[in-house]
Amino acid sequence: MLAGSDLPFLPPKKGDLFLVPNGIRPVMQRTAIEVLCWGVRNMQKFQLSAVTSPSIEFECGGHVKESNVIKSTKKNPNFTENILFFDVMLPREELYMPPMNIRVRDHRQFGRKPTVGIHVLKSLEEFRCDPVQAELAEDDDGVQGGLVNGGRGGEHVIDMPAEERKVEPDPVVDEEIDWWSKYYASTGQTHKCKKYIEKGQDKIEVYQTHLEDVDFTNGFSDFCSTFELQRGKDEEDEESSVVGEFKGGFKVYPLPPDPNDEMPSKVFTNLPSSTPEECIVRVYVICGIDFQPNDTSGLADPYIEIILGNKKISDRDNYKPNTIDPVFGQMFELTTMLPVQKDLTIRIKDYDIISSDDVIGETTIDLENRYLSKVRATCGLQKSYCIAGVNQWRDCIKPRQILENYCKQNHVSGPHFYGNNSVKVGKKIHNLADYEPNKPVDPNVGPADERLALHVLHTLPMVKEHVETRPLFNPIQPGIEQGKIQMWVDIFPKSLGPPGPPFNIEARKAKDYVLRIIIWNTVDVVLDEESITGEKMSDIYVKGWVSGIDEKQKTDVHYRSLDGEGNFNWRFIFPFSYVPAEQVMEVRKKEHFWSLDETVQHLQPNIVIQVWDNDKFSMDDFLGTVSLNLNAMPMPAKKASSCKVSMLPDITTGSEVKLVSLFEQKRLRGFWPVYNDDTGTRTLTGKVEMEMELVSVEEAEERPAGQGQEEPNMNPKLDPPKRPETSFLWFTSPWKTMRYIIWRNYKWYFIGFLVLLLILLLVFLFLYSFPGEVSQWIVNG
Repeated sequence: MLAGSDLPFLPPKKGDLFLVPNGIRPVMQRTAIEVLCWGVRNMQKFQLSAVTSPSIEFECGGHVKESNVIKSTKKNPNFTENILFFDVMLPREELYMPPMNIRVRDHRQFGRKPTVGIHVLKSLEEFRCDPVQAELAEDDDGVQGGLVNGGRGGEHVIDMPAEERKVEPDPVVDEEIDWWSKYYASTGQTHKCKKYIEKGQDKIEVYQTHLEDVDFTNGFSDFCSTFELQRGKDEEDEESSVVGEFKGGFKVYPLPPDPNDEMPSKVFTNLPSSTPEECIVRVYVICGIDFQPNDTSGLADPYIEIILGNKKISDRDNYKPNTIDPVFGQMFELTTMLPVQKDLTIRIKDYDIISSDDVIGETTIDLENRYLSKVRATCGLQKSYCIAGVNQWRDCIKPRQILENYCKQNHVSGPHFYGNNSVKVGKKIHNLADYEPNKPVDPNVGPADERLALHVLHTLPMVKEHVETRPLFNPIQPGIEQGKIQMWVDIFPKSLGPPGPPFNIEARKAKDYVLRIIIWNTVDVVLDEESITGEKMSDIYVKGWVSGIDEKQKTDVHYRSLDGEGNFNWRFIFPFSYVPAEQVMEVRKKEHFWSLDETVQHLQPNIVIQVWDNDKFSMDDFLGTVSLNLNAMPMPAKKASSCKVSMLPDITTGSEVKLVSLFEQKRLRGFWPVYNDDTGTRTLTGKVEMEMELVSVEEAEERPAGQGQEEPNMNPKLDPPKRPETSFLWFTSPWKTMRYIIWRNYKWYFIGFLVLLLILLLVFLFLYSFPGEVSQWIVNG
């Protein structure tokens, strides 16, 4: 070792310095870094002054590039020159790559340029891409882009078929088919949209997360990304504070080692205009899910507040009382200037009368990212192109124009339309018959070429018509979810023309109906009591109500029914509210007497009819009941003899019977059975003859009818029932009691008693007068 025989070879020297060996020194390569310097957003004040004229310095590997200066961030926060280019020698391995330092300076008076924000991008790996070839990909026929002198791509039509019959919009709009039908069909709630599903119309995408988290959107960072700017740490605050945002992007790719070789084409091309764009923004808020309750009752009174720039819309007057799963059904339309006012905040607040309204949660949407994204998140593509109806086209441009714009922006040749039923995009030909083998279901479909263009668009990575589910967070409790809202946003640049009509997503409103039930007779009712004479009898009356509504109505009493027959001619009148599309009844009532608002419930429209035995000195006896769903009720029997318990559907036995809807039939009359299932099995206890009629409130006003036999006694007029003379209350009619109870049952006893009494009287008189008469006869002898 003293001789140095075991020491390694010394590295080569350059002058007095040793060179780093090749095995240790990173392999360098000529690298291009394209910087998309789009703009700055939400810059906070620095030293009590607003940041109005910023510029940005980019530093990587000792090379510095500086952007131009924004004149006024209040008018346009974008840079006029958007592209910066680095030609630097960087390590080939990502491990040794230097960071990209982003420094924002504000240009102020007297030449001051303070640093107002910094972001350190530690890795550029996610921005690596392949270099773009100088020539564009050409189609087989050599047509580039399919554009002739900047004109429309579909103007060289070859084959024109026969003119199609113009489809007129369907003037009849079914009240059970609306936007909510499409929503419920897409979420699997088929019981609320049966007619819509039967017609086989369009569905939408319902995402269980916000749109930025959907796979193909990539957070809408395909055009530019958002980098948070910081200003270092405060001495009193351990966490760094965000003071603004930088909108931009990077593309990193290798360059030819020889500087004399041809440079690849730039990646950032066909950039949109950086000038502000005035847009119409429509915010559709559908419903809330599992809101955090703020009231002691475990519920909340939520309402919506929309904030966009300096505009605020509060829907406080339309708060939803006593619910944590509200159905809002609200659409808000605003006008904004992008990107000056880009952050849309949807805030849910809890309505309070005395104290200030509490914030339940909020969510913020970056409208600029959606506007600039290539997946076209401004307005989701509808599944079909309709000119009217519930699926009417709402975008400001038609599918054919959207397809042409897509081909132009993405360097795809086409579209070349051959007539109205065929189009060539790129190297593929699309035929309308391949997408629509059968006739379109919707009668309001538009022209064939627009429908074909829309089918082609659905094969491309574009945002479809959707509903997104966004979590809500409270600034006081960051990171803790406070519930979710389902919603979507449409953005329409005014430069493209006026948008189509908005969707009507108002919550379904209940329609007022009046149910009229006439209780005519009862037959074969069980006799529950014995009279003082030992006869089986019942004092029958009928009670009825609508499930969920407290109001109960009952007939008068048919006293002393000896054969189970009761005669009433009595009318029940039940007003209620009904949602036809969902086939549910809407019930509004206060849960407590001190409640300020009514709680809304949706229940099945069930009518309950019961037969009771009246008792004056004890509780009435229950005889039988029947519950009928107005949407699915069994057909009544025409004769009492054919009325049986088997007419009714039974879940336990699974028996199936023919069911009808009173909302379709409007009127039914016949016999329905009543039963008692105290023993676990249904036992027939009587039959009720009644007539059911369902009318709207307007019809009820045109054809009035009184309850019971009260005025107006009409539609139809109910005469007093012809009951047998034995039907009376015994202690209120003593003479009838003597005649129809005592005399009818004990008359022979009374007659026998009187005859016996007369005979005994004669015998007594005979015995009393006989001795005197005999004595007188002897004396007078």
